[in-house]
Amino acid sequence: MYLIPLVLFMFPMLAFVMGVLGRALFNKLFIAPAIVFGLSLMAQFLYLSFSFFTWTLIYTALAFSGSLIAHFLLRKFQPSRKVQKTSMIILLGAVLIPAFIFTISRPVNAVLMEKKVEKHLLEEEYSSSDIYSIETFNDGKRNTSRTEPIIAEVVFTNDPGHTYRYIELKKENRVVQMCEYERSPNFFTNEYTEERPHMVRGCFE
Repeated sequence: MYLIPLVLFMFPMLAFVMGVLGRALFNKLFIAPAIVFGLSLMAQFLYLSFSFFTWTLIYTALAFSGSLIAHFLLRKFQPSRKVQKTSMIILLGAVLIPAFIFTISRPVNAVLMEKKVEKHLLEEEYSSSDIYSIETFNDGKRNTSRTEPIIAEVVFTNDPGHTYRYIELKKENRVVQMCEYERSPNFFTNEYTEERPHMVRGCFE
């Protein structure tokens, strides 16, 4: 699910900026759209599915739009090379800085969630030695008005056969245990059972 903000926001901005830069650097309308089309097509075959082809066409159209806009602006105003270079740096910064922030935010948020879960468990009178491991992953479906998208999976030292999930509530700004667990491979349930000694009654569904 982490691809959604990339597909909807970051990639379109990059495609448009590449179109502008392609026209400014190479003085050609079709170089940047061709590059965007090729890269998108490669990503589709290597990492994504055929359904991504629609986005490939959208990104190519955005790159061509950027090239076309840059073409008319450069012909109309005929800025100096210095102004062109400054504009290109600003455009690159406008895209690369948010991309960098987005890239590092995921591992940072994962570490923060691990710390929050550990703090929550210590407040619940567990000790550090009781916690065997805490691992996190991002679940975009959980990114709602109620919950954050990062889920922590905890394994306790005296119960290595079970995994317990924790999630953060947005409004309450607190971590709670989820009822959800994997009863059998790829089969999840919310049903309370005493077979899971660390499962909390009244857990979050």
